[in-house]
Amino acid sequence: MASSKIEWQAYDRITRKHAPDWYWAVAIIALSIMVTAILLDNILFAVLVVISTIALFLRTLQKPNLVRYELTSRGIRVDKEFRPFTLFESYWVTDNPSSPKLIMKPKGLITPLLIITLGTDEADSLREFLREYLLEEEQHEPFSKRIMEYLGF
Repeated sequence: MASSKIEWQAYDRITRKHAPDWYWAVAIIALSIMVTAILLDNILFAVLVVISTIALFLRTLQKPNLVRYELTSRGIRVDKEFRPFTLFESYWVTDNPSSPKLIMKPKGLITPLLIITLGTDEADSLREFLREYLLEEEQHEPFSKRIMEYLGF
């Protein structure tokens, strides 16, 4: 092996510039759900929809964070948090040339996948590096995450 660690930086999420129409559409949908909840005498759900919509709008206005990643022979460091390879079952590097991602499947039933956006140069070197420590097993992003990214959330 050529190096004992690989380092890179990537944004924690992909952002899109939203047109005012997008905000209006989300607000109208949220308002419709809220009115329906009130008509069905479910005030708590209506309040939850309002709070969720406000949180969503605030999230879209935030700039993404630049995160530092480091792979070593012991595990992966995401900013200041270290996760040893013993916590993971397998990994997969997606083949999408425009937006490759590292997907790491943790041990445990309820622990979510670790999905990390890669630059176009890191995919092959990461695949080669991780092959020595984890099982390479095809993984896919959850359908809900792909839908949310498609809709611009």
